[in-house]
Amino acid sequence: MGLFEKAAPQFYWSMKKIIICFMLVTSSLLGRSQISGATLQASGLTCALCAKSIFTNLSSLPFVENVDTDLNASSFLISFKKGQQINPDLLKKKVEDAGFSVSNLLLDFNADNLTVNPDVLLNIGDIYYHLVNNKGKVLNGWVKLQVIDKGYVGIKENKKLLTSVKQACYQTADVADCPNPETSKSIPSFHVLVK
Repeated sequence: MGLFEKAAPQFYWSMKKIIICFMLVTSSLLGRSQISGATLQASGLTCALCAKSIFTNLSSLPFVENVDTDLNASSFLISFKKGQQINPDLLKKKVEDAGFSVSNLLLDFNADNLTVNPDVLLNIGDIYYHLVNNKGKVLNGWVKLQVIDKGYVGIKENKKLLTSVKQACYQTADVADCPNPETSKSIPSFHVLVK
């Protein structure tokens, strides 16, 4: 038996260990940057039947684990399936399909000692979130990210935000192409405030 034949099983076993360690580290990093839930407030709800139609629509999304309704606040507490990518546009579409509109959307995000500066783009899955109100903050633990684009906040708040948020890519008040400081390319991003 040659030297290569003797070393090959050890080499493959070592490579297997490295690959498994890499997968564990990657999955733990992905798990930490997960959005676990949301609080969605709908406008125009007048009765339990209205809430039922939104509840049914939201529950049909593949990334939604559970939906609880708070009729007094016209809001829905949504928990997401672990490891699934969520899409705020699909949440908004389901509310609109039921004949209502979103007046507030807060996403539950585990920051885990994330240092952010103005104009940071946070990549979660294939979706980018543009943090527009952070000045050298360190975010730790669970934080709420409020989506502030048009269709995710009320009209009054949208107008107020347009005057207070100075980033050029937010001035459309809609999901817009924002510059990625790492690549200098613009990418579609949701604009969020840390609450």
